[in-house]
Amino acid sequence: MLIVAARRSIRQLVAAKAVPLDLTPHHVWMLLVISRAAPLSLGELARAMWMDNPTISRMVQQMTQRGYLVVGPDPNHGRRIRIRLTPEGVTLCEQLEALGEGLRLQSERGMTEEETEALRALLTKYMRNLDVMVANDLPGMPIRPHPKDAEPGSLSSVS
Repeated sequence: MLIVAARRSIRQLVAAKAVPLDLTPHHVWMLLVISRAAPLSLGELARAMWMDNPTISRMVQQMTQRGYLVVGPDPNHGRRIRIRLTPEGVTLCEQLEALGEGLRLQSERGMTEEETEALRALLTKYMRNLDVMVANDLPGMPIRPHPKDAEPGSLSSVS
């Protein structure tokens, strides 16, 4: 229950910070995932965000129309597209990273460096255990990628 409550609070904070930018938490997460791993195919982005292709496609279209993303052909695959940030998208992601760093610092207030490292390590282990359960109980469900250490201030890791 604590994890659910923490996730809800984080999502509410991200949503509040994203409102002036006219973004949803999912848009924030998507843009940051793309900023760290571009160029991505639609399928790669969907797997990274644990969402289906039609939902990701709509979100990419929205952000493309707003000038934050550009979609182009994959030179190695005739039917696949690659998604990248525009210069405006890069600038926006720099703002989002700064917001994420501020939220991280505030949420870790009063914790020692050892406590934050322990929290990160335990949550990573917890998520890996859940992913093994998903793989065993729900064959075909994608397993989320786990960075060795989640980047501090990363909004994409907390949405």
